[in-house]
Amino acid sequence: MKLKHKIFGGVVWNSFGLIIDNGLSIIVKLILARLLLPEEFGIIGFAVVFTGMIRVLSDMGMSAALIQRKDEELKPIDYDTAFWAGIVWGLFLATIITFVVTPIAASFFNEPLLKTIIPVLSISFLLKPLATVHIVNITREMDFKRIVLPRNISRIIAAIIAIIMALMGYGVWSLVFQRVLTNLFLAVIYPFVCDWRPKIRFSLISFRKIFSFGVYTTGTGVFNYLTGNIDYLLIGKMLGAQQLGVYSLAYNLTYVVRGQIMGVINRVLYPVYSKIQDDANTIKRYYFKVIKYNCIVIYPMMVGLILLAEPLVLIGLGERWGEAVIPIQLMAGAGLVHLLTSSNTILLRGIGKPRLEMIMSIIKTIGVTVPFIILGVIYYGINGAAAGLLAAKIVIFFINNITLKKVARINFLEILDNAGSLFAITITTIIASFFINDYLILTALFGIYLLVHFRVSNQDIKQIIMLFKNRKSR
Repeated sequence: MKLKHKIFGGVVWNSFGLIIDNGLSIIVKLILARLLLPEEFGIIGFAVVFTGMIRVLSDMGMSAALIQRKDEELKPIDYDTAFWAGIVWGLFLATIITFVVTPIAASFFNEPLLKTIIPVLSISFLLKPLATVHIVNITREMDFKRIVLPRNISRIIAAIIAIIMALMGYGVWSLVFQRVLTNLFLAVIYPFVCDWRPKIRFSLISFRKIFSFGVYTTGTGVFNYLTGNIDYLLIGKMLGAQQLGVYSLAYNLTYVVRGQIMGVINRVLYPVYSKIQDDANTIKRYYFKVIKYNCIVIYPMMVGLILLAEPLVLIGLGERWGEAVIPIQLMAGAGLVHLLTSSNTILLRGIGKPRLEMIMSIIKTIGVTVPFIILGVIYYGINGAAAGLLAAKIVIFFINNITLKKVARINFLEILDNAGSLFAITITTIIASFFINDYLILTALFGIYLLVHFRVSNQDIKQIIMLFKNRKSR
């Protein structure tokens, strides 16, 4: 099968998984938002801040290293080494979380419930390595159907259990068990869909080879995590659980859909970049397509949140969540900017430059995101944090352009040429909304935006449909 058909198949299956994942995620969050107070959401936010950092370290970047390697460079013992190293490392991390991280987190946020929640969440670190190498094998084959279906089955079952627990009054524990059960079901299902089985052998040579690449991707992950969660840490510590609960809901509503759609594209394109890493022109062409397709799909969602956040929150969730409106609008704006260079880290990793990827992540985290968010939280609370995130994304956009020009000969004007018209329509619509206060008129404006947006994207949508027809006829 041609590479472009594999890419399209990957996007189709990952998109199917995305619809299921987001549907379940939104349903669970809405049910819990109706049943729980913002403070209770904040407690989960406390736990995620600390466990999420450790989760970034969970496979030491070995998955990325195995996927990035060329076929002739990989040996069967590399997979076995990665599997057993992952098991040992997962046990080590679970121990560290339970006995070191838990008391620190409970003390830092002054929340005793974390002493129970975080150790339960740490069970996921024991389960995740059991499926990691199976997923790597399937990803290298670009058979995304066998990745998506087990993931959807696991998340559907876990979500149903979480909803039942929430309705029965278990509150925050419904979210806790949803996370753990998802990893449990994945660990059980993936060995049935992948023929690979680990052998009891380990090679220090293989480990060093894999780890030498993975250490940089892990470092990048750590700083990306800090970039994405420093706001949670500061808000939780400085403003308390109630404000963090409101902020985390706003973040989830704007990021869940955007982040997972970007994740679909990145999961598909990472092995592609690895296979064509010596062909600069092809890499450039695929990168521009990523920008265009991301904008086509995600911009309407972000514009909808900016224009209609107030009625959606007040009517859908209730007045107690009213403080989430402004953060939702600002974070959706940050998402619009972020999309223009959102896949640059995957490109760098795919073409074998993980060290540069990590260095740029450090610069963007320490030099841009953290200062903007700190200043925002100190002076304007959760609204300031969201505004700081928007400002940081604008600065990072220009930093990413410098990197892309250096390593892939992609310049600022070319990026705007690919997404410029869609971006211009979006900005014009948002500016117009500033002068409108009526919900019905805002809804009509959004409808007009959708018509213009998809009219401008008509040719690209036709190309996608044609590719789908060609793929089916093969």
